[in-house]
Amino acid sequence: MTQCDLYFISGSPPCWTVMLALEVKGVNYTPRRLDNAKREQKAPEFLKINPRGQVPVLVHDGTTVCETLAILAYLDAIVPEPPLFGVSPAATALVWQIISECEGSLRERVSDVSRPLFRGKGEEFADRISAGMARVRDELALLETRLESGPWLAGDTLSAADLVVFPVVMQLCRAAARPEAEPMKLGVVPLSRHWPNLDAWRKRVEALDGYDKAYPPHWK
Repeated sequence: MTQCDLYFISGSPPCWTVMLALEVKGVNYTPRRLDNAKREQKAPEFLKINPRGQVPVLVHDGTTVCETLAILAYLDAIVPEPPLFGVSPAATALVWQIISECEGSLRERVSDVSRPLFRGKGEEFADRISAGMARVRDELALLETRLESGPWLAGDTLSAADLVVFPVVMQLCRAAARPEAEPMKLGVVPLSRHWPNLDAWRKRVEALDGYDKAYPPHWK
């Protein structure tokens, strides 16, 4: 494959999704890490690549692709195996359904919980975290039930649904494991105690070839 560059911010769940997809597809790429603390994604040089100043951005052989799901679709088109979006109409619909549920009902709710904790403001935003966590638990329960019928979220094979949802769940786990979250009894970690099916799924994702390479650099 010709030159492939990925612009990303370490720890960003959407960026992690794309990095996992690149590893699953076996695509060699050059990581171009941007420093969020320095707002490098808003620098004039990067705005020439993506005027919105957002990541991830994939640049492949002169083609620039922005937005996580667009990048996943692009990767599936240029490297069809293994397929990320199903091989039948029903499978494709299920993958997109789960992704849509994550985008509409999980991602922002997890951010409502994790953002204050990552910023050291858990006590200040305790009510917000508690309210957000009640909604998050409803979504985790749906995922837990879904994983009763197969090893992956959309059935028997890994799909884009897993790659989208996994970093969001891990963002939640990382926030819930912070010392200031312990008195809040969020009911997230350890996953093995609260959500055993999700924990087994987590281990399957972590066993994927290339997982370590895709892991957020500043979390290592």
